[in-house]
Amino acid sequence: MERLTSYIFMTMLGAICLTAPLSATAQEFRFNSGGGPINLIVQSATAGSEPTDASDSSSEIYWDAAFGLPSKITVSTISPGQSFRLYIRLSVPSQGAGGQGIVQPEVQLQDGMLDMDLFTDIPSTLPGRQGFGTLIYRAAAAVAEGNSNEHLDDTHLVTFTILAQ
Repeated sequence: MERLTSYIFMTMLGAICLTAPLSATAQEFRFNSGGGPINLIVQSATAGSEPTDASDSSSEIYWDAAFGLPSKITVSTISPGQSFRLYIRLSVPSQGAGGQGIVQPEVQLQDGMLDMDLFTDIPSTLPGRQGFGTLIYRAAAAVAEGNSNEHLDDTHLVTFTILAQ
C-alpha cells in the first residue's frame, strides 16, 4: 500500500493548496504535475441566486500498481470544522485494449470520512497496471451555508492510497 498525502487549505471564497507526495517504494504513486498551490475561488452570489462552483484540474497523478493483484486508488480527508463542500474525481484517458480500471463517480470530501474508491479494478499486469489521470477538484457553497468571514476557512488533509483490491 502506498499513500500520497496532500495538504489542502480550502477557503470558500479563498484558496486550496496541494503539496508534493511522499516517496514511493515498489509500487509507484506520484504527482506528474501540480502538487503545488491550487486556488479555488467560489464567487459571491448575486441577489436571488447561488454562488458558482469553482474547479481545478492542474494536478496529474501517475501510478504503477505492482501488487500482482488487481488494485485501486482511494481518497479520504480530515477537515475539522468543515463548513463548505469539496468534491474530487479522477479523469483517466483511454489507454486502449490493455484496460485501465474503472473510474468511480465524483466523491464528496467530508471531514473524517472513510477511504472512498476513486479508481478501481486496476489490472495486475502490464500495460494496464500503469497509468495516469487528472485530479479534478470542485468547490461548492450555498448562500445558506454562509461564507469564510462567518465560518473561517476549511483546511483539508487529503490522502490518496493505492492498494491491492
